[in-house]
Amino acid sequence: MLNPITYTEQIVRDFLRYQLTTYPFADKPLHDQMRDLLNLEVTRNTPLLKGPYIKLSGAFKRGATLDALVREKSSTAT
Repeated sequence: MLNPITYTEQIVRDFLRYQLTTYPFADKPLHDQMRDLLNLEVTRNTPLLKGPYIKLSGAFKRGATLDALVREKSSTAT
């Protein structure tokens, strides 16, 4: 069974790791400051982790299979 607390923390961890790797700083003190601010323990006490917010998207409408699309394209090309 899915634990919503554990799931939320994993999402936040992934988000924080994304922030740290996507926006690297050449300035070491600035990078260290960002690591400190984006620490999960620090983040728990900020509005960034006020939830959990989980949004489930609906399923996409099913379309034709890849084979059917290829056959359709082949028949219209001749």
